[in-house]
Amino acid sequence: MAHTALLYFVGPAGAGKSTLVASFQDWMTANGYEAVTVNLDPGAESVPYEVGIDVRERFTLAEVMDEYSLGPNGAQVVCSDLLALEIDWLGNQIKDIDCDYILVDAPGQTELFLYREASNIFIRGLSPSTGLVMLFDPLLSSTPSGFVTQLLLASAAHLRFPVPLFPVLSKCDLIEQEKVDSVVEWASNLDILEMSLDMSAGMEGVLSSEMLKVLRTLTLESHLIPSSSKEGQGMEDLYSLVQASFAGGEDIEAHRDPS
Repeated sequence: MAHTALLYFVGPAGAGKSTLVASFQDWMTANGYEAVTVNLDPGAESVPYEVGIDVRERFTLAEVMDEYSLGPNGAQVVCSDLLALEIDWLGNQIKDIDCDYILVDAPGQTELFLYREASNIFIRGLSPSTGLVMLFDPLLSSTPSGFVTQLLLASAAHLRFPVPLFPVLSKCDLIEQEKVDSVVEWASNLDILEMSLDMSAGMEGVLSSEMLKVLRTLTLESHLIPSSSKEGQGMEDLYSLVQASFAGGEDIEAHRDPS
């Protein structure tokens, strides 16, 4: 295998998937590693990174909208299914790449990626070493009940895809550091998260508490990485966590810049 692992970056709209891919690629390049990017979003007008493989060479969202007389949302669903037909094309592209990590900018919102069969085909069929970098929206995550909803999406990914999952609190510069610290603590200890829930909030608090009981059975306590593409925060932590999973924590030497 010519790469250590293939990483899919998945998250809600506006969470900063593309900018995180760009920042992580820049960090790896600056530290002497090689990272090749894959854009799987046919609707992207532009991306902030140098694209290695681009699905827009095969089809675009605008083309699908025109051909099938669909609006943007319906066309995104069709595009996700059309992607499955490109598995051989993408596999041949990846096969010829020699690098440390392949960074895949996943299309659409988290739900679109999680619940379409095309994603399963990609994750199971493109590489024996695959991981999921899952972005948590900072504003939604800043309240206990909102964070529970983010954990539910993570649990869906955990159940759907049998691959390592790396949770990232993206754009953490948008919320106060004290709040960032609280969210990181909630991720690592669901008991603290439950104590933070406002049970006086009526049905919202009750439902969040009941959902946490289910999440506990999935042992979803994890190391949530605060990141900011704007400030370059969290890139080294993400690399270390990924390396610990795929290379036993040993650093990559093959592509280090000898200078």
